[in-house]
Amino acid sequence: MLPDGISLGRLQGPLSALASISPNFTGAVRVSETGGTGFVLIQAGKPYASAFENRSKGLLLSGDEAYRYLFDRSSLESELIAYTAGETEVAREASREAGCLVTEEGTKPSSRIGSVDTSSLDQIARQPGVVAVSVFHEGFALQSLGSADFEQVAAVSEDLLRAGTRITGDMEMGDLSQVILETPTGKLIIAPYGDLSLCILTKPDANLGLIRLSIRGMQDTPE
Repeated sequence: MLPDGISLGRLQGPLSALASISPNFTGAVRVSETGGTGFVLIQAGKPYASAFENRSKGLLLSGDEAYRYLFDRSSLESELIAYTAGETEVAREASREAGCLVTEEGTKPSSRIGSVDTSSLDQIARQPGVVAVSVFHEGFALQSLGSADFEQVAAVSEDLLRAGTRITGDMEMGDLSQVILETPTGKLIIAPYGDLSLCILTKPDANLGLIRLSIRGMQDTPE
């Protein structure tokens, strides 16, 4: 349970805007988006704990994952709550017990994780029938091309890849290369890419042979 503190007001926009408004802020930033709530705890302008939950998206994040997710949002409803030194210590200890502390590495941009071969993404996006393509990590879309809301499916897609990897391992089928979901209105291809994952949305008549060949090219030469 976090201290009540003193509310300083509400903001709308990205977390990064706080740095220009109050660079030495100490307290809690309670955040919300459609279907989700969370917080970031800050001392003298430096984040030290974070958590976020959105049941509609199947997200339950803490620590570095929560902070990266919230920091990457283009717009959030936020309430600034000031803490005293004593309240800060209480909040820090509560966060430590809950496993919500943020590491120094965790406050760096998520793009530090792996790297994306943009030309390869472009090649896939140009294939006939491809609607959109995205590269993601730990439920966060790092780069996307085309028109699709991959934020809704990134976390579930990685769970599906992990389940597929276990199944192919149990069946002694070798390493998993791709998972394909098909409906009358389109296809969704999910594939591992180094320490990242690929998600490709296509029209129902897309040529999967060419697309899968492009995917294998990326998998064989990860950055």
